[in-house]
Amino acid sequence: MMTPGQELREFDVLRPETRGTEIGREGLTNQFETVGTIRAILAQAKPEEVQRWRQLNHPISHKIIMQGRPPFDVKPGDIFERDGRRYYHQASPYDAGDLGHWTIFFCSERADVV
Repeated sequence: MMTPGQELREFDVLRPETRGTEIGREGLTNQFETVGTIRAILAQAKPEEVQRWRQLNHPISHKIIMQGRPPFDVKPGDIFERDGRRYYHQASPYDAGDLGHWTIFFCSERADVV
């Protein structure tokens, strides 16, 4: 249940484009392709969640919570963007009980990368 002040917001999901290097390795470019848009709630991660993810070497600062499952595949490394702020998706989406009621994306806000 949403509390006052927590309305659904639209997030563009971006995926970094890759290209092959001269020696055959894949490398990321500074270009992004838009995968789609989702409507979700942005919430700050709890201190115990921040600590747990830091121990896994995937620091997080926020959660993006959407009702249902996304209509497209969201992968680790994808970026959620809203109003010029970017949230980097750290792990596979979490679907509590694999029921499809809620999907949680654990993200790290990166202001130093544009």
